[in-house]
Amino acid sequence: MIGSQANRRPGLALAAALVVLVASAPGFPQNASKEAKDSKAAPKDSLYVYIEGPSRLTYAGDANQVTILFKNEAKENWVNPGMEIEAVFQVYDNAGNKLEKSKVTPSNKESQPKILVPGSYFGATVDLNTLFPKMTALGTYKITWSGPGVSEKTIMNRVIKKYDAARDYQAVIETDFGNIVLEFYKDLAPMHVKNFIDLANQGFFDGKIFHRVIKGEAAFGGSPTGDERGGPGYTLPPEQNGLKILAGSVAQVRNTYTGQQESGSIFMIAITPQADMDGRYTVFARVVEGLETSKTISNLPTAGGAGSRVAARPIRDVVMKKIDIREKKSAKG
Repeated sequence: MIGSQANRRPGLALAAALVVLVASAPGFPQNASKEAKDSKAAPKDSLYVYIEGPSRLTYAGDANQVTILFKNEAKENWVNPGMEIEAVFQVYDNAGNKLEKSKVTPSNKESQPKILVPGSYFGATVDLNTLFPKMTALGTYKITWSGPGVSEKTIMNRVIKKYDAARDYQAVIETDFGNIVLEFYKDLAPMHVKNFIDLANQGFFDGKIFHRVIKGEAAFGGSPTGDERGGPGYTLPPEQNGLKILAGSVAQVRNTYTGQQESGSIFMIAITPQADMDGRYTVFARVVEGLETSKTISNLPTAGGAGSRVAARPIRDVVMKKIDIREKKSAKG
């Protein structure tokens, strides 16, 4: 995801699997057949091919569109043999199995330019869900494309559960010391809540540790590097919602590496009220079960430092085996 991943969903719905995009780059030939006959063709390896998905993440049920671009980077014209663009896409699941492809309609080669003068390009947008119906299932996929004289191009994509802001969710953090169950302030910190749930649904937190504790007061986790420098590759702007940090509050933290932004993944579970932190961090959730488990983790012996207000790493790793996102069941009666 990744800038913020909040805007990574594809917004364009296609009626067909393929839409051809032809560029009107400077010098694009008007009489393609005459140009092709009279000009010297560029070397085969002069064609630049680039494929890009809407994001490395896609919500299950959303369109999964890939854009492919062809550009002539040579000094001579490139003669187009007629690309079977969608036919040579392949998709493999996380186990390396090739996904079955639906029946492919031959490319409309007449809509493609016959030649590309230097610097000209054309492209297409392909809906992979139409070509590979099984790609709608949750999982990680490798997408490849290859053509005559073109080396294989590969991108990765992960399909995750779709976050629905209208629903209420819980997060269950599984540890050796017991489970910790969170509920979210989706209306007061919508961006932080969506971010946490998306990360959990893609397995980002699985196997990560609680890397810092303040004895009896707070526990910090969610860093992929096991220290305060880690993150998902982006930061989040604070959401000032007025929530105080009370016992059981869950807040996104910031540090010298993130500046005024907050870490995209590191969070703190407060065991006791932290009045000196009020207004400095975004509170986005609260512990509804397992506060004693959190307290036990915060009281583990640490390496280095002494005193109740010194943050340090537990001498044994406290692993978040998995964070499972489940829909909260409404109470009836």
